[in-house]
Amino acid sequence: MSVSTLELKSIEPGSSTAARSERTAIVHVCNGLDPIRDGGMVPSILGMTGAIARIEGGVTIVTPTPSRLDLIEIPSEVALLDARADFEAAIESAEIAHLHGLWQVQTRRGAAAARAARVPHLIAAHGMADPWALKHKYFKKQVYLSLVEKNRLKNASCLHALSRPEIGHLRAIAPRAPIAFIPNGVEIPADRAPSDRAEFEATRPELAGTFRVLFLGRLHVKKGLDLLAEAAGSLCKEYKNLHFLIAGPDDGARDSLMSRVKALGIEDRVTELGHVRGRAARLAWASADAFVLPSYSEGFSMAVLESLANRTPTLITTACHFPEVALEGAGVVVDPTVVGVTAGLRSLLERSHAELAAMGENGRKLVEERYTWDRQGEKLASVYRWLRSGGTPPECVQFPGDF
Repeated sequence: MSVSTLELKSIEPGSSTAARSERTAIVHVCNGLDPIRDGGMVPSILGMTGAIARIEGGVTIVTPTPSRLDLIEIPSEVALLDARADFEAAIESAEIAHLHGLWQVQTRRGAAAARAARVPHLIAAHGMADPWALKHKYFKKQVYLSLVEKNRLKNASCLHALSRPEIGHLRAIAPRAPIAFIPNGVEIPADRAPSDRAEFEATRPELAGTFRVLFLGRLHVKKGLDLLAEAAGSLCKEYKNLHFLIAGPDDGARDSLMSRVKALGIEDRVTELGHVRGRAARLAWASADAFVLPSYSEGFSMAVLESLANRTPTLITTACHFPEVALEGAGVVVDPTVVGVTAGLRSLLERSHAELAAMGENGRKLVEERYTWDRQGEKLASVYRWLRSGGTPPECVQFPGDF
């Protein structure tokens, strides 16, 4: 791990012009880099900042809370400022500030600091303006939206949407704001070694010969784990070699999932892997015959991109906002219902090995051609240049009335 740290406590408000000639030009602001708490937002931010740093030069991530440095790897070109640093001063010293997430202190404080210092700034919602997300803790969010968040979004220099539906979600809150449509990307992993699957099975010999469906993500209510449990309960009766791998940290939904698994009598068909990273994550992907994400709400899932990059046939719901998975023959897209998830899994189980392998190759091709971090980084860099210098907006930026 390579982590560089800057000390910005001495920078005084109003000195941003001088500071910009000496400090990192681009600052990304997030709550904290904790993959257990914040899930896919963390690899999204790390991939995004790494790509921008390769293209534009120095980038700093600033957070108001500590990060889990034992669970992440900061790109070598990226500096990290944590809660010990002067949060506002870091933003005031920037040429561009990119704020991640809604409903949290870093956006409220970050947007205020950027506006006060006249620093162009973007806000990325990461799916937090999705209708399902807005209904979760509805009354608190409606109050906060009216009093705080709506003005933050309206006054941002540009909003950042990760999916096409998110453009509409943001437009409903901030009708006149320019919106940059730039999805997440992924680093293309090395090809699997034949020994990877064998290594996984060596530690779990009871799984040898099974067809394994992997869920990888936070165990949160929005991930549709209730749908997965019901689908598994039905399909395990029909397919005697079917097994489910559940990988990811608990975010409130683990107990209800496993209680339902027990009630359905399929405890022996479900294996919990916990939070996986590094080699453990590679082995999980190598062991998977298919991947499932039955979400009710997503921004633009990093796990789906990882699945495609790992040549894994992929089942997602329409709430994942990634129709290309089906259009490009890389997997199946279904409604977020028990019927939909059950039918989607059955369609994968009934395909031949050759058909599943072709799906995997189609997924790998899709991300190589459209969703690498370098490709997405170039789009984001064009937005930063436009915000700095003006002129013609890049193609990825949409304005009210654009279709």
